This record gives sequence, structure tokens and C-alpha cells, in this order.
Amino acid sequence: MWQSFLGTLRPDRAARVGHIYHQASRSVTGYMFGNVLTSVIAGVIVGVTLAILGVPFALLLGVFVALVDLLPLVGGLLAGVPVVVIAAIHSVAAGIIMLVVFLVYQQVENHVLNPIIMSRTVRLNPFWVLVAVLVGATLGGRIAGGLGTFVGALVGIPIGGAVQVIVRELRKGPDAVVDPSELHGPLTATDPADI
Repeated sequence: MWQSFLGTLRPDRAARVGHIYHQASRSVTGYMFGNVLTSVIAGVIVGVTLAILGVPFALLLGVFVALVDLLPLVGGLLAGVPVVVIAAIHSVAAGIIMLVVFLVYQQVENHVLNPIIMSRTVRLNPFWVLVAVLVGATLGGRIAGGLGTFVGALVGIPIGGAVQVIVRELRKGPDAVVDPSELHGPLTATDPADI
């Protein structure tokens, strides 16, 4: 279907549309990969630490942290509070250790992992990340209520990354030429029978 759509456009326009689509798609999938990767790392660190401390349900709590950490900006805090409380119920020392682990990991994730992973995948300015999360959460909350706020915050960054790519390409003007090295795969059919 995509090839058929591109076949209806002039070859230079098809190359440009294909390039924009590829860049936006790469930004979205890059963000999702980076977010899942940092969330899995958080879940593993928390699960292993809880298991070492002997806290019950360490694996389940690690999975909980990994899932909640998918939420941008606030996921670590939302996951950390109940886990620290549960660890503190097990023993005060375990609660203090988990608090330190969460604080240290959040600093490492926010200042080392996210900048490295997100700058290589989404290439979205940190200010625009915050704006994308706030807009996504607000729109999601208005459309679907409480759960929509979280879903909107989750999808705000990849949508913001895609919008950034589209705006950047549109600013180049309608007659911008696409560098052939930036193309990904065949964008147009060469034979009308292939359409």
C-alpha cells in the first residue's frame, strides 16, 4: 500500500515523502526502544536488589517498576514510592537501601542513560520532551480521563519526535532535494506493473 501511494507521486516528491516517513518512523521506534531499555534496566536493578535484601515478591516488584518506569519523567517516582514502602515494611534497613538505590538510579537514568539513548534515537531537545509529555498528558486526560493522562504522557514524546521531523523537513521548503544516502529502501516502483 505504501509503495502504491508513493507511486502516485512525482519521483522527487515520493523520495521526499518516503524520507520524511522514514525519519519520523525511526524517531518513534528509537524512542520506544530507548524507553523500554531504560525501564528493563530499572526493573532488573530493583528486582535484583530486592532479592538480595530478601524482600518477598522481588521479581513481581521488579516487573512493576519496569512497567511503571515506562511513563516518562514521573515513572521512576511512581514506581519507587510503593517499592520503598514495601521494602521498609520488610525491614527498615531494606527500605533505606531501596531509597538510596532509587535515588542513585534515577540520577544515572536522567543524567546518563536517557541523554545517551534518547539523543541517539529520538534526537529531541529536553525542553521539547517536557512540552510533549505535558501536551500528551493534558490531551489524553481530556479525551479519556485518568488513564488517558498516563497514555498521553507515554505517547507524547514519540509523537513530538515525529512532529519535529516533519517540521524540520517542511522548513527546508517544497523543492528540497533528498540526499540518496539518506533514503531507506526502494521508495518508488520502477515498473507500472509493480504498482
